[in-house]
Amino acid sequence: MTQSAADIAGPDGERLYDVESPHFTEQPYEHYRVARQSCPVVNVGGNRWVVTGRDEVSAMLSDPIVFTSKRILDGNFPLTDECQALLADSLFAKVPPVNADPPEHSRFRALIHEFFSPRSLRLRENSIRALAESLVRDLRGRRKFDLLKDFAYPLPMTVICEILGVPREDHLKVKAWNDAWLALQVLPLEPAQQLEFAKGVLDYEAYYFDLLSQRRQDPQDDLLSLLAKASAGDVESETELTDGAVVAALRVILAAGHETTTNLIANIAHQLLRDRPLWNRLVADHTLVPAAIEEGLRYECSVQGTSRDTTEEVQLGGVRIPAGAKVHAMTAAAGRDPATVTDPDVFRLDRTDRPRHFGFGHGPHFCVGSHLARLEARIAFETLTEQLPDLALAPGFSARYLPGGFVFRGLAELPVTRGETTEPGAV
Repeated sequence: MTQSAADIAGPDGERLYDVESPHFTEQPYEHYRVARQSCPVVNVGGNRWVVTGRDEVSAMLSDPIVFTSKRILDGNFPLTDECQALLADSLFAKVPPVNADPPEHSRFRALIHEFFSPRSLRLRENSIRALAESLVRDLRGRRKFDLLKDFAYPLPMTVICEILGVPREDHLKVKAWNDAWLALQVLPLEPAQQLEFAKGVLDYEAYYFDLLSQRRQDPQDDLLSLLAKASAGDVESETELTDGAVVAALRVILAAGHETTTNLIANIAHQLLRDRPLWNRLVADHTLVPAAIEEGLRYECSVQGTSRDTTEEVQLGGVRIPAGAKVHAMTAAAGRDPATVTDPDVFRLDRTDRPRHFGFGHGPHFCVGSHLARLEARIAFETLTEQLPDLALAPGFSARYLPGGFVFRGLAELPVTRGETTEPGAV
């Protein structure tokens, strides 16, 4: 039986899954709870659906034949005719091989895997730790700062740019272009904003095409050089790449390689600092850092979900979904499912079993950068707890989350102080 979100009473009188509502931005888990109890597969208008049930999410992401990724970059909200015309000849909606269905996805993943393998990352660990320590040194002389902007962002952004081969002097403008592209993908925007961001998307593509050309002339030990060779047919690979496919892939890899880890670090830090005994336990015992990371991936994941399109009519959770539907799989809901997690709404470091979560996705598209994200987060918290053990949330801080649609979960800021042991009014 099909249920519509309009027929289900949402939390606090809100409309269920109204992604434009501040309530959904601040409290998505309340919406997941209501949907889980009422209907794990719900229609949210038109031919769009949201899936909350753990089993249904697992089944959906394990079946790329029925639930395809080919339209994952179509955007979650309509663009104006003027914006669409501006982007008509761009790569905006081009699905790169990293997001394609198997076997194209599998071949591309094999091509880039070595840059994200545990062996390769072991060779980078010292440089990542040196970067984290350098960032902390710059903060030690400051009593107040924004942990998100001053630490959680530059750490993964610098690392992924080094892996790709993006020059350090370009990081700020690349970040601005990345944010414009993501906003067009996942947020409802005013027409003027759409045009502004679309122009940024075009500049972003031109930048990568130019960088690709540079690497052909002067190859380096980076992923960009490997992809430049692959698109020119100069390396053995089962995947055939055009320059456009490479540019589209670089854009996704950079976004996935810093946006999610920035928010993961900040979200975990927020949970630890708002419950002082948890932070103190981590300061006293660094062996708890991996547990904190897994709990963060379960409890407050920076990626809330992903989308697929149905290639045929399908039954999911007893609900008929027609062909051509846009289906949002809320992977973060699985981490709060009381059927599989004890005390799902409590952030704990003492769980005896590894939390079951979909923090890095599930199925063929399980995140190729999962080892890197865990490494960066581990180094981040080992460094912070060792060198800044007196961190505390700024007095009066109240968490404010950025709109992320059905995809992202990230704080707008994370102001902290040093030398405080309590944080009156901070939540």
